[in-house]
Amino acid sequence: MKRSRIGLTAGLAVAVLVAGCNSSSGGEAKPSKTLKELGKDEKASIKVLFWDKNSFFQQYGNMFSAKFPNIDVQVVSTQNILMSDKDPSEEFKKLVDEEKPDVMLFDSSDTFEKFANDGKLYQLDDVIRQDKFDIENISPSVVELIKAKGNGNIYALAPSFGSQALFYNKDLFEKHGVPLPKNKMTWNEVMDLAKRFPKNGQGDNRIYGFADNASYAFMDNKKQIAYQMMKGIGATNGLSLIDPDKGAVTIQSDGWKEALLMSVEALKSGAVFDGGNEKSDPNKQMSMEEHMKKDLFATGRLAMTVGGPYMINSLQRVKETLNVTPVNWDVVTVPVDPKNPEVSNSVSLSSLFAVNANSSNPRAAWELVKYINSEDMAKLLTKSEDGSLLSRTAYSKEREGRSMEPFYMLKMSENSLYKNYNKVSYELFYKPFNEVAENEIQSVMEGKKSADDALKTMQEKGKEFYIKAKQEQDAKNAKEGKDQKPAEPAKN
Repeated sequence: MKRSRIGLTAGLAVAVLVAGCNSSSGGEAKPSKTLKELGKDEKASIKVLFWDKNSFFQQYGNMFSAKFPNIDVQVVSTQNILMSDKDPSEEFKKLVDEEKPDVMLFDSSDTFEKFANDGKLYQLDDVIRQDKFDIENISPSVVELIKAKGNGNIYALAPSFGSQALFYNKDLFEKHGVPLPKNKMTWNEVMDLAKRFPKNGQGDNRIYGFADNASYAFMDNKKQIAYQMMKGIGATNGLSLIDPDKGAVTIQSDGWKEALLMSVEALKSGAVFDGGNEKSDPNKQMSMEEHMKKDLFATGRLAMTVGGPYMINSLQRVKETLNVTPVNWDVVTVPVDPKNPEVSNSVSLSSLFAVNANSSNPRAAWELVKYINSEDMAKLLTKSEDGSLLSRTAYSKEREGRSMEPFYMLKMSENSLYKNYNKVSYELFYKPFNEVAENEIQSVMEGKKSADDALKTMQEKGKEFYIKAKQEQDAKNAKEGKDQKPAEPAKN
């Protein structure tokens, strides 16, 4: 499998739209001034950093230009950054410095927080009040997290957000007399349900109680799946692999031991899909139909899985393409930490649109951010099939007759398995650490090691990787500090 760039792009601000001149430094905002409205025939030009020009205008630009014909919108593509092998967050910063876009679109709340606290974003609170812009009907958890990242102030708005739910096959539950899942179950409760399904089927008649959505699509061995599951349980319970602020690896703990033992036991029980006997050829290109056939949930062989709203569209495509009986599905919330059952690490901010603090056209920039987050845009986005969840909850109440409330029910957790991900090199820490962790988990499954010994090895090896990664990063920062001259302040 190709190395995922999700973690890397998690730190990448994907697009930039517009901004105002006053900002905060270190999170302590100066009072924002109100913005003078554009005159009827007043012209303005703003620059947007986005995936590419066509996608921007299809999604937002054409409709915005129709409403504001006097505002010229230029688009700078970020595709070269996403395709590059270089650090995407560093490349993004360079692009911002070079192009000086007016509006920034972040797909990472951590990167957004850094930009806000570094005084690079325009504080929107006053202009929201000035324009009487409705944020009351935006999901409270979205607004709360935006404020939390900005020390109580609003530096961006998000038309959509990310979330997951536990999908389940109602017919399988009823056929085998298993009680239906409920909201806010723990991982122990989910695994208890999974173990009640039969494990003696062969071939296409073999069903499973649970599989992580990623595991059966891309993984074909137990150690990878066990590690994926262990990380999922740990993330739910607020655990992390490292603490960059303290410079410590944090895998050797009672919490991670519990997650490890639960994952190993669930796989050994046969309740969780373990990759089966078929091994994937990494060099073989799968057709769309072959890929769909590997989707155990969509083909009726899986009782439960975790996934985002995009799964709803996937289920429909599988049904039409493979001509299979549609799955009688429903959703409840993802598993929660019993100590903190109201929050979830699967809920995240995405598509955060912010105004650049150094924009020469802050009013025009704000008009674009405002329009993208407006009620009118939310109405249009309800027709989209990209699987996103709208922040304006009035327009995402149900899909295909099922309530979408489980996606909205939990608050966003401040804790994250990959918080401050970009502070540590993927190549120098995460990649070798993941390999060690998978091998140690395999040793536990085979009875060659205890969970305590496996975690001890992970901790010791992880510390070595972390020290090396930190030393290289410090050396790189020192070199860049010497090589780079201070940037000149932008003129307002």
